[in-house]
Amino acid sequence: MSYIVIETHGGAEYAIIVTDENGGNKVFDELADANAEAADCQDGIVIEL
Repeated sequence: MSYIVIETHGGAEYAIIVTDENGGNKVFDELADANAEAADCQDGIVIEL
């Protein structure tokens, strides 16, 4: 499985996929890594792809 993290701080209308320093979407192979990234967000949600 693959996972992405969506930052929803400010409401759903402001939701964005978390990106790396180059602007590419961060995609995680491990759920634990995605959960760790979501914990660093103000209101992160992990989505399974």
